Amino acid sequence: MAKKAVVDAVEARLDALWQSEEAILARAARNLPGAPVFGINLQGETPEDGSTFVQVQYPVANTTTMDLAGTYYREEGAVRLMVNVERGAPLGPGLTLADDLAALFRNKKFGGVQTFAPSSPVIDDRNEEGMYFALSFAVPFQFDFTDSTGFYG
Repeated sequence: MAKKAVVDAVEARLDALWQSEEAILARAARNLPGAPVFGINLQGETPEDGSTFVQVQYPVANTTTMDLAGTYYREEGAVRLMVNVERGAPLGPGLTLADDLAALFRNKKFGGVQTFAPSSPVIDDRNEEGMYFALSFAVPFQFDFTDSTGFYG
């Protein structure tokens, strides 16, 4: 699980650039679904109507000490984004949404978080079950932070 500062920065970016009214209208103009984002611990119920939605997860984060005094740290990990589209629906819009989401995070710096090149969407055997077809990709990140107490605190 990523640090709170990373989660806050990622979800603020999604709110501003994906879930804003302007972004939703821009996707609608391209005949793409609204695709609301369910952050961590916010999912609630899966839409029963099969409507498209996005999930954000933080599956891995590792911290290393960057100095001998133990006051400077770097967290490296990945943000996982999943575009869930209705099973049996055309896959093109879902892939376009995944591409658009990846572009929001490709080699960006925001809120102290540096992101790098996202992976391509993974399509695997887990998509053979359930009501949704999931397009999942990972965005590597790093986040530098300090601890004033350090090694000798």
